[in-house]
Amino acid sequence: MKHKTNAGGIHKNPLGPLVLPVYIPALIYAIGTGAITPVLVLAALDIGFNEAESSAVVGVFGLIGVIASPPLGRFISRIGDRAALISAGIVTCLALLLSVGALVVGTTLFARSSFVIALVLIALGANIWQLGRQAYVAENIDPAWRARGLSTLGGMNRLGQLIGPAVSTALLGLWFLGSPFWFAFVLSAIATLMIVVFLVPAEPPTVVAQNLGKKPSPQPMRGEQAAAEKTVRSVFATVIMGVGLNAISILRSNRNVIVPLWGTYLGVDERIITATFAVSALVDSVMFVVSGGLMDKHGRLAALIPSLTVMPAGIIIMLAWPTVPGFVIGACVLGFGNGFGAGVVMTTGADLSPVHNRANFLGLWQAIVSIGTAAGPFIASGMTHAIGVAASLWATAGIGIGGAIWVALLIKPAYRRLGIDLRGRPLNPQGQDPNLANE
Repeated sequence: MKHKTNAGGIHKNPLGPLVLPVYIPALIYAIGTGAITPVLVLAALDIGFNEAESSAVVGVFGLIGVIASPPLGRFISRIGDRAALISAGIVTCLALLLSVGALVVGTTLFARSSFVIALVLIALGANIWQLGRQAYVAENIDPAWRARGLSTLGGMNRLGQLIGPAVSTALLGLWFLGSPFWFAFVLSAIATLMIVVFLVPAEPPTVVAQNLGKKPSPQPMRGEQAAAEKTVRSVFATVIMGVGLNAISILRSNRNVIVPLWGTYLGVDERIITATFAVSALVDSVMFVVSGGLMDKHGRLAALIPSLTVMPAGIIIMLAWPTVPGFVIGACVLGFGNGFGAGVVMTTGADLSPVHNRANFLGLWQAIVSIGTAAGPFIASGMTHAIGVAASLWATAGIGIGGAIWVALLIKPAYRRLGIDLRGRPLNPQGQDPNLANE
């Protein structure tokens, strides 16, 4: 692959200008949200919710992702990426303060209501941050680097979710239950301040294309018939990719359910289960470096197929080798497979999105791919209750393999109908897919 070089012949990485305005704030923000994730249920219990109510309250996060993403996408398109990110940061900070206040007040109706409102606002802020940063990166980076740009963004989120809980554990040992919320407040404020200082408003797509030395993609919407044909192509591609990406969403969300369930079923010590989770998450987090390069060089299938096959392979290892070593190795393989898909949801969303009002589409896309995230644990729970833990694991593995077959057969025609190859680049004039050609 040919990279841009400066006058001295040194390779210029286009991700560099995004470090201060995007990647570092994303990491800081993710560490903060990661710090409160393990204590949300504990906080809900502390202010008077029972066990079932606490689980339902925390489930607000998944629900917001499905319901609120489309209007949030329109909101971002209307006011711009930068303004939306700053607004979301301010709302998140206020919501975290409201959470601390609810914990201080204690077991009252006012405290419980305040806590639920705070969680809704935190979830809204997190969704705006995700959509706004995704749109900004997609609009301000060469398509040849799109997957690496977005997988790096996904990697920052994963690293934050790995570091945050560790910090939260240390804080709880030193301070009180509200300390992770104070910590998240400080980090959210720092991340928002970095957006204010370093993030410049996104340029119009035409200007971005000119800055990259490329002509803007032609807009073939001439007349109602052309517009209708383009809409049909876009809907077709979105449905195809939505089904395939929801298979990954189900695998990812079910991992948090089936791994501890299977470990408990086998009688594995709780400390080994949690340690295995930590190692699996670490393997998962560092894989974003590999994932983005694979997608940019070899196409989106280079990440989708390994992710949708290696994750089921990890589940099958746990089932076929029902011992502690089999459990540990299988869970780590599951994390390794998930790492292949780092950034793939955001990258395919950017591929499918229109040049104009990109955030509007990405909000809809986020809602589509969040269906699997929200439904996955209920699928696993229902299967476990109906026919047992092992059957739940087999069903989850089957969903992954089915998703792999689906995208392997249908992603190329879906992308071709949009006029792009599997790396998100325009097809050549003959309509051929140069995806596997040497660069």
